[in-house]
Amino acid sequence: MKKNICLSSMFTVLLFLILSCFVGCSKNDDKEADKIRVGYLADFSGTSAAAIAKEKGFFEEENLDVELVKFLNGPSEVDSMLAGDIQFAYIGHGAHSLAIQGKVNILFPNGLSKSEQIIVGEWARVNNITDLKGKTIGTQLGTSGDILLDIALRKVGLTKDDVNIINMNVNEIVSAMVLKNVDAVSIWAPYTFEISTLLGHEVTVLASITNYLDEAVFPSSWIVTPDYQNKNEDIVNRFSMAILKAMDYRANNMDETVQIVAKLNGTPVESVVLEKETAIWLDGSDVKSAYTDGTAIKWYEAQQQIFLNSRVISSPVDINNYVQIRYMINNVLLK
Repeated sequence: MKKNICLSSMFTVLLFLILSCFVGCSKNDDKEADKIRVGYLADFSGTSAAAIAKEKGFFEEENLDVELVKFLNGPSEVDSMLAGDIQFAYIGHGAHSLAIQGKVNILFPNGLSKSEQIIVGEWARVNNITDLKGKTIGTQLGTSGDILLDIALRKVGLTKDDVNIINMNVNEIVSAMVLKNVDAVSIWAPYTFEISTLLGHEVTVLASITNYLDEAVFPSSWIVTPDYQNKNEDIVNRFSMAILKAMDYRANNMDETVQIVAKLNGTPVESVVLEKETAIWLDGSDVKSAYTDGTAIKWYEAQQQIFLNSRVISSPVDINNYVQIRYMINNVLLK
């Protein structure tokens, strides 16, 4: 009898534990997803990871309800983020100066750009960078196109004061070149492809960022405001995990990624295919290695030096003040 009572008690306890686990799991499964808005740029680099995370359910796996919001450039994303309209964003090289100024934190890099070009029209009668002196050049100040122009001019002993720079957004830059209202432009893909397609032999690539790799490293990155990160660490961690999964997927499924990007942006697949070669695309293991062996610090130091040389920023800043290397290692990469 005693044995039966004991077995009955054990069965009751076991049943209770199973039911408790079931109820607990159900509560967790039923937890409402956290809603966030994520900014992206409408090119392969600025779209691919976010589009994959949305398409393949990586955000959903991290219990995130994500709305993707398209922007034309990084500075406008940062403005929107500071206003609380979006919580995370992808930025190209130029907007990193705003991170150095403390407005946003860099979570991790997405890739290293190879897409920036200075394109000149045949009507300008320009054969080299030196010939740009006195010419009218369209670019967007504060972007990677602007930085490339500054580097190229400096290398031949010129400054921005030696040329006539017109500051405009990327769509205006393309239009100005097509209408021949400028002599040259300094811009990045996919707009470089658009100009080349529309004007053909009437334009020439005068210089590319690949001509200046001795001093130019253009990381693109995922960002968040310091305030949002401090108040929402769990969401930041889950967002990071989703994007890193997407970056892994991108590395192993490039052709499908092209289709996903084209679908989201309503862009012809053949145009997106061209953008596959515009950067060194990183995956999760690349980020982990770069953050643990110090490589990422060198990338962002080289980038910061570009901003110092072009006087976008006035003094150096400790990389760890804005690049979340320790945070990512401790909270995401080594988990």
